[in-house]
Formats: sequence, structure tokens, C-alpha cells
Amino acid sequence: MPLGAWPVFFGPIGINLSAVLLGLLVLVIAIIKKLRKTQTCLFEASFLLFLVGLLYLTFHGGLLQFVFPISRPEKPLVDNNLTLNFFLTSLLTFLVFPLLLLLLLKSDVGFEMFGLKVTYFKHTVRYVFLGLIFTVFLFLLSYSLFGFKWVSEYTFDGLILWVLFVTILSVFAQTFFFVGILFNKYLNHESGYLLAIISIVAFQTFTDVQLPWLVTNIIGSASKIIVTWKTRNIYGAALMGITSNLIDIVVQII
Repeated sequence: MPLGAWPVFFGPIGINLSAVLLGLLVLVIAIIKKLRKTQTCLFEASFLLFLVGLLYLTFHGGLLQFVFPISRPEKPLVDNNLTLNFFLTSLLTFLVFPLLLLLLLKSDVGFEMFGLKVTYFKHTVRYVFLGLIFTVFLFLLSYSLFGFKWVSEYTFDGLILWVLFVTILSVFAQTFFFVGILFNKYLNHESGYLLAIISIVAFQTFTDVQLPWLVTNIIGSASKIIVTWKTRNIYGAALMGITSNLIDIVVQII
């Protein structure tokens, strides 16, 4: 049985209950910390989880269907509407609207806060290199054990658009939210271990995979968090995500 996302639709409005419930749990933790008179940024994190939990399915399965209608069954690397629909959903859900909410809440924003500034270049290169080695090893091991084909055909323009908009840009937008905002932004104010758990679980609430791949996703997410923690930027995590997706595409089409 698939684990992760828990979609519920009310007409064109879609809600990811998994993300919303995680947001409620984070809100409870924030309230407890507040009652103990401890400064916390978790209220903000919970609002962000509520936001993405309400937006993702509303865009992908609802509103953007009017602009880029997706064929059924879905045909990745063939249906360019699917590619553009997914890209705009990721961009709006994980980058544009979270930034707007943070500005509305008058939260601190800046390149360094989101892990977009490289402070120690050589240090970053070292950990990114190690992270990439681990990412490739983890993917190849997982695919050899329980990999499956999800691409039955592809077109040249479909492949190019998918790699650009989904494999690269969408992965970066997701990394920006799950790692840059939920983890790196609050790292100077909250427990790194708690933020890591929130970030990793939050990402899983937007997956729809069987248990073996869920375990792989958790391990992969944890490795991205470690690289980000060591480097204090998200470029390593983004590159690790992009690399595993690129390898997956190559494996699918050869």
C-alpha cells in the first residue's frame, strides 16, 4: 500500500492531509515551547506546512488543469502539459507562495537564511562530493533491489522539457522549501535534530511510494540534511536530488 501523501479533494480544491497533520503537530510543539516561555520559530514553520498542504493538490490536480490539462493515464516525458503543470505547481507551492507568506509575516529573509550563499567553498565542495557519491550508490543499490519502469515511451522534446523543468528546476524549488526554509532558515534558533525530522517527514508527505522506496527516500533526505548542515547552503542537497533524478531518467530510457 502506498505511503506518504494523503490527498482529499473538495471539487477543484485539494488538500494533502499528511502535510496538514504534520503542520498541526509542529503547531502543538510550538505552543508547548511558548507556554514554557521558550522562543520558537515553529509557529512560522507550521503555517508554511499548512500552506503547502493546501496549495500543492489545488494547483496540480485542480486549477492548473484549466491551463495545462494532464492526460489520463499520465504520460511523463510524452505529455508536455504534465511537465509544465508539475513545474508550475512546484514553483508556486514551494517557492513563490512560501516567500510571500514569510514576507507577510515579516520574517527574516535573505540568501544566507535560505542557504543560497556559499561561505566556505572548499568545505562545500568536499561535502557535496561525498554526498554525490552516496547518492549514486544509494540509488543504484535501491534500483537493483526494487527498481521499476515508469517510462514506457518518450519524445525528444518531452525528454528535454522534463529534464529542464522537472528534474532540475522543480527539484531545486522543492529543495529550497524542504531544506532551505524548513531546515536551514531556522537552524540558528531551533534544535537541528528537530528541524531535520520536520524537514524529512514533510518531504515524505508529498511522496506516493511503496515502503522500500519510502525508506530509501528517508535515507536520501537525511543525507541531504547532513550535507546542508555541514555546508550551511542548499546547493549540495539540490545537486544530490538532481543527480539521482537524472540517473533515474537515464535508466528508464536506455
